[in-house]
Amino acid sequence: MREVVSKMPSSNKHPFLRILGYVKQEKTLLPLTLIMIILGALVNIVSPIIAGRVIDITIVKALSELWFYAAAIMILTLLAGGISFLNEYLSESLAQKIVYRIRISIYRHLQDLSYSFYDRVDSGQIITRVTRDTENIGRLLGFALPNIIGSVAILIIVVAILLTTNFSLALIALAITPFIGIVSLSFNRFVRPLFERIWMETSGMSAMIQETVSGFKVLKTLGAEEEMFKRFEAKNREIYSIGMRSVFLSSLTWPSLGLIIGVGSAIVYWYGGFQAIRGEISLGQLVTFTMYLGMLIWPIMSIGFVLSRYAEAMVSARRIFEVLDTEPEVKEKPGAIELKNVRGEVCFKDVVFGYDMDKPILKGMSFTVKPGEKVALVGATGSGKSTVIKLIPRFYDPQEGCILIDGVDIRDVKISSLRRNIGIVHQDVFLFPTTIRENIAYGKPNATQEEIERAAKAARIHDFITSLPKGYDTVIGERGVTLSGGQRQRLAIARALLVNPAILILDDSTSSVDAETEKEIYESLRELVKNKTVFIVTQRLSTLKLSERIIVIEDGKVVEDGTHEELMSRGGVYAKLYVSQYAFQEVKP
Repeated sequence: MREVVSKMPSSNKHPFLRILGYVKQEKTLLPLTLIMIILGALVNIVSPIIAGRVIDITIVKALSELWFYAAAIMILTLLAGGISFLNEYLSESLAQKIVYRIRISIYRHLQDLSYSFYDRVDSGQIITRVTRDTENIGRLLGFALPNIIGSVAILIIVVAILLTTNFSLALIALAITPFIGIVSLSFNRFVRPLFERIWMETSGMSAMIQETVSGFKVLKTLGAEEEMFKRFEAKNREIYSIGMRSVFLSSLTWPSLGLIIGVGSAIVYWYGGFQAIRGEISLGQLVTFTMYLGMLIWPIMSIGFVLSRYAEAMVSARRIFEVLDTEPEVKEKPGAIELKNVRGEVCFKDVVFGYDMDKPILKGMSFTVKPGEKVALVGATGSGKSTVIKLIPRFYDPQEGCILIDGVDIRDVKISSLRRNIGIVHQDVFLFPTTIRENIAYGKPNATQEEIERAAKAARIHDFITSLPKGYDTVIGERGVTLSGGQRQRLAIARALLVNPAILILDDSTSSVDAETEKEIYESLRELVKNKTVFIVTQRLSTLKLSERIIVIEDGKVVEDGTHEELMSRGGVYAKLYVSQYAFQEVKP
């Protein structure tokens, strides 16, 4: 069952306050956790009182009371154990629930973001934010935050007890606390920038590993493994160097705190012992006081540890909220309509667009494609033809002008309904590392086996699938590496056929296969384009021949428009492109 998670709105609030916004959503788990933390603190407070009392009654040989306090200690121990279990269990449960919510939020938001975000941010950073950064927040909430809440509660109660029990001795004990705070805060100040750098370097290393795994064939072909290894080693060495600086600060901080505490404890023991000898306090009271002193010191010492966790988590939180606060450039209008019964007319009206707004690629692009028409977009590299096909499904929005489908501005329709009616067969086919059946049905998860097989037969891939030992249940490798280029392409065609879109885009879909495979794919494409509006971008003559009309693009504008024969007879831009790019592919009799 999918849980509905409210997306946190963009905010200038501190990241910690925004994390608390997720925490507050846990209406039951949060109060229970806080109650257990406070109960744990109160149980710990009782122990020194009992210990001091046992010492005093032992000195006066009040044996009858020992049984009572022994039983009290036993009960208290069992109670403390049970509360400690519940405390840890509830705290970690709360942390895991918050991590779950944040991951859901960020993953959902990543799906909503526009292409431009993925143009700017590398995949290594994205993976780090969803995994490691959310884990850092989980560690803060599951251990550090409950620790600090319990410590503060103990601190307040213990200070009150010390001051009311022995005011002068309490002042001596409390005199060391500012020095402990200074050391802890100094540690946090110096370690925070190191965590920032570690995050950046680790994200870069993640991206490098992904590049190596994805491009290992190219690396081996070029013999560039050693060069990539040197780059990885340098990055890893930098992370190691920064990590060692953090270790040095930690190693310096804890002995410094220990020294301060040792000096303070020595003074307390000396003065408290002096008071006990003079009979101003009992030995049991001195033991109780020194035990409370230990309780006082540990919460202050733990501030340094908690602050280091806090610093690391806040670096991660800022990175997460950077993503959550990124507004999609392509947004769905309130009240957007469903795009239904699409005939397939596509109209560009004075479209101006550039990935960089100061450098437009399309400069007033205008053309109309009729329903069911097969149109090839032709032009030199950088002319804008690939940009045109990215605008049709609203991967980007034009800065000026508009794009209409069946006379409706695509900015007025729901994005999901727009893209359901547009199919794209890319040159670089992406297949998921799952079964062939699931890959074909990815755009239509509820498709029947009969529908899947019908699409596979039309794509000329059914016979190959059934020849495999597990047939449609065969699991293919990541990115389809267990299949040939032609087989991957035909699976992509089958996927598009199953969705049966009204508008189809063929983006260099046969450029990376051999002539025999191309012929097989061409037969599949002929089936795919029936009764559809088709946009074709290709370097292959066979695919180009699927078109009925050719639009020639140059410098972001339509410069020629017509059939192959019409454009060849003019001897213009298309004729020159055809001779340079396509003519050599003509089959001679």
